[in-house]
Parts: sequence; C-alpha cells; structure tokens
Amino acid sequence: MMSRSAASSVGSIAGEPPQKNMLEPASSSSPSLSLALLHDEIAVSCFARVPRCYYPVISLVCKNFRRLIASPEIYIERSVIHRTEHILYVAIRSEATKTRSWYTLNLKPYGTTEISHRLVPVPSFPPIPSSGTTIISAGSEIYVVGGCIDGELVSTVSVIDCRSHTCRFLPNMKEPRKCAAVGLIEGKLYVVGGCNAPSLNWVEVFNFKKQTWESVLSLDNVDLEEQMNCFVMNDKVYRMGQKTSFVYDPKKGIFEEALTSKKFWMNGSCPIDNMLYGFYRNNGLVAYDSVVGCWTVFWGFQGLPEKFEGCTSTMVNHGGRLAILFKKSPTEIWCTEIAMERAEEEGFIGGKFLWSNHVLTLTDSFIIERALNVTV
Repeated sequence: MMSRSAASSVGSIAGEPPQKNMLEPASSSSPSLSLALLHDEIAVSCFARVPRCYYPVISLVCKNFRRLIASPEIYIERSVIHRTEHILYVAIRSEATKTRSWYTLNLKPYGTTEISHRLVPVPSFPPIPSSGTTIISAGSEIYVVGGCIDGELVSTVSVIDCRSHTCRFLPNMKEPRKCAAVGLIEGKLYVVGGCNAPSLNWVEVFNFKKQTWESVLSLDNVDLEEQMNCFVMNDKVYRMGQKTSFVYDPKKGIFEEALTSKKFWMNGSCPIDNMLYGFYRNNGLVAYDSVVGCWTVFWGFQGLPEKFEGCTSTMVNHGGRLAILFKKSPTEIWCTEIAMERAEEEGFIGGKFLWSNHVLTLTDSFIIERALNVTV
C-alpha cells in the first residue's frame, strides 16, 4: 500500500497539481487587481508622453482611458519626465448675467487641418469671488487673492491646482483687500495695497516655507483705486491704474514711479522677457523696452481687428509667445498668436505671425476678463 503522502508526490511528478491545503490562507491581493493597476500605470506613462491636444480623442476610446486622462497622476508624470505644456486659461464674463465662466485653449493636433483651435469650457473650475479679486498664475497653479463677497472685502487667498482643478487655501492675509497688486518673486508671494489706507500691513509677503504672512515696512502707502492690471517684470511688481501707476521693488522695499507712458497702460498689457506689450490704436501693438526705456510701435499685424478696445481684448504671455484674444463680433472670440523676436545687437524688435482663427461663439455679449498661462 502506498502512503497518502507518497501518492501526493507521485501525482505531482505525473504533472498533476498537488491538492491545496484548505487551511492555507488566501492571497492578500487579487492577481487581477494587481494586473489592472499595472495596466493603468503603463497607460499613464504612455499618455503622459502624448501632446495634450490628443487627449479629447483618447478619452473617447473607453471609460478607463477617460478616467486616466482626467486623473492628476498623468500630470505628475508629465512633470517628472519634463513633458509639460503651456495651457491658456481664459475667464469670460457674461454682460447679461454677470457670471464668469472659464475656458482653456485646445490646440489642434499636429499635422491635421480639419480640427481648429478652440476654447473649451472648464465646468469643474472652483468658484471665485465675483469682483475685486486679483488672479495670477505660476507654474501649474492659479492664485486668487482677496475680492468682494456680498459687499464685504475678504482676506482669503486660494490656490487652484490646474492639474486636478482642486482648490486649497493659504492662511488669511492680515488685511482684507480688493484689487491688490500681486506678484510671485523669488518664491515669495507679494501683495500690495487694496486695503484701507494708511495701514501698517500695506505690503504683505507670504513665506511658503513658514506658511506665514509678514508685513513689509515701506516708505509710503500708495492709492490703488481703479487698478487695471498688475504683473511682475525685472523682479518688481508693476501696477497699472487710470489715476496712479507705480513699481514696487521688494529688494529695496520702496515704491518707484512708473516711467512708461500711461496712455499705453491698458487692461490687456503683458510682459515677455522684460518687454511690456500693449495695444495701440488702428491695428497696432506697442512694446516698452525696460532696458533702454522707450516704446516701439508695430503696425498692421495679420489677423488682428481694425481697432482694439481694452474692455473686449486682452493679451497674455503664452509660453514666450504673445497670444491676443479679442471680440470680432458681439458673440465671437478670436485668437491670434505672434512670436516676438528681438535682435540684441541692433536693438530691433519684430514679430512673426503664427496663426489666427475663431475660437469660441457665445449666445450673448461678453467681456474677456482674464487670460492666464498655466504649465501642466
């Protein structure tokens, strides 16, 4: 008679699997689940290497692809492998309902002609106070500073992560503010004015390492009413206004009078490589060279409207290129992109037309409120 253990061994040699001990604990993880996670990881790695303009098409393949394309992991991977892109975010306010809607510029895939550039809605964008906010972008994030809610100024600062369209809050500022001048310089967030004067907290700076706001002693409080625009150039915070305009130098802690001509300081002006670009009458653009301190006027760029209007047109630094958004009719938005060129040895500034086309049609009249460049 063959023993039971010997029979088991013979069965194994003959190619038959040994009987599993019923008392043996089950595997802690399902092989199918691990395989699914591995497949997702491979898919994310592949999608991160594909230009974002193809994402709308990829998301139509199946529900799982659509889930992965919308996940924050894919943008983390893009950052790790240095495949980030410059994305244009545009805030548009309806003149009828006074509501603000957000859009992103979806560029056509390379090598195709049938798909045009389009502004597509961002329905999941976090809410922003309806008036008085200062909105800037840095990297993959959008900063929303102060504003007015139900007639009251607020001291909140929210940060929107454009990879996931989620929102977090920084500690509140020491002062509630409206239409403050804001700039990120050397890893610190500077907020100037927008509060009741005089104030010891007229200039505040947020230290990201300490997660605290610090008041900065300045030589004077400057009237910041009717702010039209603010930006950072030459590591200084520039503020444009109809009545007052200034430059704040954080290294010196002082305000300087802006030397540029105020007649060019409109809502849509923006800096590129320490050059300030603005609108000029009759289909013209103007650039201020901060090095030599003079203006240059450019005439007759292809694809631009016959006359710019500050309330319906804006421009933004789109990854080193000048993107101009404007109304071509009461309900149509067009976009033109220009590569600005500068010959250092000759002091010459020129521009190369890249493209221009219709990007959005709305049902009622609107105002192009803000355009921001985000890297994701």
